[in-house]
Amino acid sequence: GIFKDCLGSGIENHIFLIPRLSQKKFDKLDAEGIYKIEDVPDGFDLTDNQKKVHYAIKNNAPYIDEGLKSELNNIKWPAYYLDFETCITAIPLYADIAPHTQIPTQYSIHKYESIGSETGHFEYIADPAKDCRRELAEKLITDLNSEGSIIVYSSFENTRIKQLIELFPDLADQLKKVQERLVDLEKIIKEKFIHPKFEGKTSIKKTLPALAPEFTYEGMEIADGFTASAYFAYMAQGKFDKDRMDSIIGNLLEYCKLDTLGMVKVHERLAENV
Repeated sequence: GIFKDCLGSGIENHIFLIPRLSQKKFDKLDAEGIYKIEDVPDGFDLTDNQKKVHYAIKNNAPYIDEGLKSELNNIKWPAYYLDFETCITAIPLYADIAPHTQIPTQYSIHKYESIGSETGHFEYIADPAKDCRRELAEKLITDLNSEGSIIVYSSFENTRIKQLIELFPDLADQLKKVQERLVDLEKIIKEKFIHPKFEGKTSIKKTLPALAPEFTYEGMEIADGFTASAYFAYMAQGKFDKDRMDSIIGNLLEYCKLDTLGMVKVHERLAENV
């Protein structure tokens, strides 16, 4: 039968892709032999978010909420696309840091005057030999200037800035101004734009390939945040010679830069849909 190997194996657009589908609703569909999203009837009791995913997959076309346009129009130019990388270790890398603290170690910022017109790229990477969070915070404030939206993907950046505010009370006013300018692209996507290829998820690892299949991390020495974090920790622990470190730092900067470019791409594709 259908569950011989693994629940949902071999079925495309399985109802498991409906986000937060309750056991009760699953049992109801199961009882009717419905396992594919496109077979779920239109009147079936789904939450608003679930309905959007159902619509997109059933019609094989994005669900575009009428509010998408105004969300995108609220973005103030110049826009700064910001991405942090962090390092987290069980044994602290520096004095006065608790185990498992997430330390921001680098960032990339792309500045655009309008969709498609890049006017600057700023980046920072910490010296692995010492705790550089103060330096990172100060340069971040300078690089982000004082006006224009700061576009991030997920609440991760906001949480890191919150930590910097707690660490450096004298920078709190400037960092709070940065927070006030944040625009979370993931939140906009979650509420206003659902693509069938997102498969009910909204992480950038799902949305970027669906919206910009030509954009790739292939051939990159460092292609994910976990690897980036591990390499930084190894450098801080003195595991590499200078040449190897220089090469890793170059790779880390390249990876983080690609992350913010990915956000630029996602924004461009969203704008094409309004």
